[in-house]
Amino acid sequence: MADDSRHAGTGKLVFLLTFGAYMFSYFGRNTFASCITEMQGEGLLPVGFDSWISAAFLVCYGAGQFINGRLVARSDPRRFMAAGLCASGLCNVLMAVAGNRFLMLALWALNGYATSMLWPTVIRVFSEWLDDGERARAGADVSVSIPAGMIVCYLICSAMLPVGWRFAFILAGLLLVAGAAAWFFSVGALGGRIRQKVEACRVSAPDGASGAAGGGGRKGSLTLSLFFACGLGVMIPAALFNGALKEGVASWIPKLLAADYGFVPSAASMVAVVIPAVSIAGPYAAVALTRRVFRNECITMAVLFAVSALCGLGLYLISGSGRAVPALILLAVEAACMWGVNSQLMSYVAFHFRGLGLSSAVSGTLNAILFAGSSSFTVLYGRMADASGGWRAPAIAWTAVGLAAAVCCLAGARSWARRRPGAREEEGN
Repeated sequence: MADDSRHAGTGKLVFLLTFGAYMFSYFGRNTFASCITEMQGEGLLPVGFDSWISAAFLVCYGAGQFINGRLVARSDPRRFMAAGLCASGLCNVLMAVAGNRFLMLALWALNGYATSMLWPTVIRVFSEWLDDGERARAGADVSVSIPAGMIVCYLICSAMLPVGWRFAFILAGLLLVAGAAAWFFSVGALGGRIRQKVEACRVSAPDGASGAAGGGGRKGSLTLSLFFACGLGVMIPAALFNGALKEGVASWIPKLLAADYGFVPSAASMVAVVIPAVSIAGPYAAVALTRRVFRNECITMAVLFAVSALCGLGLYLISGSGRAVPALILLAVEAACMWGVNSQLMSYVAFHFRGLGLSSAVSGTLNAILFAGSSSFTVLYGRMADASGGWRAPAIAWTAVGLAAAVCCLAGARSWARRRPGAREEEGN
């Protein structure tokens, strides 16, 4: 049965491999943000062009999420994950030898699409290869892979920048390819045990949930009418604003530290490690709030957005003061809140749809919406900072976005509670 120690051991191995693969993906996502100042110093990037490269990544990542959330439902997760990691690694290596800013823009856009292949795969693996208890834990635990990957990326860049920014891209790219190989061959070696685990989950699942537990049920389509009928309409503003405050702010942290607080580029990358390290607490706090207090993802997200708005206000008030420690604390709390919101949107909201075989499609669609917000606001923040000569204007924008998001989530909380899959059964209990 699903609780057999052999199957439980398989579930742990599946989680660890998936955790590692997704952590590796972050090695190649933040290299550009850490290397911007050095690249500009060599005259490769004119002022303002870095915003377009960052936005190109986010646009292609968002579009790829929408596409790949559907493709992975009909593909081999083992090959899909490996292909995404390898392609991202290649893009990073090529960035090191590209001498033209437009070629860099194209490569970073391709990196965005390659990276978008990974999260929908994670959601499908968790939905179909893990049982209910394992899935609930994995949704929070996998969030640790994101700041862990960011920390390693910043450490790579901090170590390589004194030698040359090109070495940061090369090392990140080689690690991504190594991660792809480790995932591909390890999952292949576990193939038989995974099939037995899936079958055991299917047998032990409650009636009507076999498709969710084992992936053996018919996979439907996430149509527009189903999207709104199941209450996902209220997640659109939450995803947009989460993108605006998660990726939109994180992309500029090294540059903010260098511009407003006088950090040299390598030191900015090193100090930025503190922020994702603290943000690990965000997903666990969000899960605790939803399970033990609110029992509604929308209300949890509203609280986290409100705290984020307070952090933005604090950054506005101290901007230009030279007080780096309070700024780092505020950035870290803001990042933790946004990772908490992200875990609710991309994991727990999506898991409600596993019985319909649509978890990866829901997660991919919400991620696409999230990165539509990221790409738009990333450019906006960069232009605001360039125009005002500092980061006070973006900070007040972060405050306004957080407040608007909190209001939208509160307004949609009742609709989500009534329409989400399984809501009637929960009310009956």
